[in-house]
Amino acid sequence: MTSPRIAVTWPGSAPAYADWFRAELDRLTRSAAAAVERAGGAAVVLDAADPSLAGVLLRDDDWDGLLVMGGGDVDPMLYDGNPDHPTVSDVDPTADAFEASAVVRARATGRPVLGICRGLQIINVALGGSLHEDLGQSRGTPHRNYADPSGPMVLHEVAIEPGSRLARILGDAATVVSGHHQAAARVARGLRVTATAPDGVVEALEAEDPGEWLVAVQWHPEDAQGDQAQLDAIMAAFVEACRFARTGAVEAREGAPQ
Repeated sequence: MTSPRIAVTWPGSAPAYADWFRAELDRLTRSAAAAVERAGGAAVVLDAADPSLAGVLLRDDDWDGLLVMGGGDVDPMLYDGNPDHPTVSDVDPTADAFEASAVVRARATGRPVLGICRGLQIINVALGGSLHEDLGQSRGTPHRNYADPSGPMVLHEVAIEPGSRLARILGDAATVVSGHHQAAARVARGLRVTATAPDGVVEALEAEDPGEWLVAVQWHPEDAQGDQAQLDAIMAAFVEACRFARTGAVEAREGAPQ
């Protein structure tokens, strides 16, 4: 059986990114792509910040699922936020537009969607939600290594909503690796919160419709500090959903009147 093709997007050439940040994102994207391959998928990594790709994914029917990876901050103008907020950085409008459009296209065509960190934020914003521009350092649970942003991320617990798709994958709690200063605020229509940190920060979203495969986590299961079994469990469920979507699409085409 042909492996489902997974579009893995990240803002690889975003001009605003420092060298260390780009290298970190490249490492994380490679880790996630390898997990897709271990699960039996074919990862196709795309640079969301490349303007020459605008619209390409939307015209291409030869993909079965969408994985939106981490990166810089989403432009606050897209969710009626404050573009002058002093903590907002590393914004790339090209990547925002490409990935938001890809999310909308994937949902409209029944393709599974998985978001990681910025991926959760893009999904929420693309579907009409908003973000906290900055969580600050005063909350009880750390979500970012403020002392050394280029160093190790932080570990904390999350509670997962019983009965959710994510709970069926990971159980009702997990230890996660985080490196974010923003999070979902107003949750988009059609999505629901399925995991939170002890301080109440949204750590996962998924589709309200049980027939739609859309899961997004605010943490980094693909980071080396994390549990590879957690990453592989998420990717196995995602790739299986993409395989089912591919099979259904093929059957629909083959059964269509000539």
